[in-house]
Amino acid sequence: MPQLEFTWWIINFFVIWVALAIAFAIITTNQTPSEPTTENEESNLTKTTNTWQWL
Repeated sequence: MPQLEFTWWIINFFVIWVALAIAFAIITTNQTPSEPTTENEESNLTKTTNTWQWL
């Protein structure tokens, strides 16, 4: 049934493009700024280290 195959081709084509558009929108909107906007954000960053010991 070529009509059914063509219908599924169209559906899959649009599903792929919609998924790519959503992924691109998420990636572009979630980019973090390279520099902190305020001094408070910079002071909240703390580095912690753990010392591991073999048992």
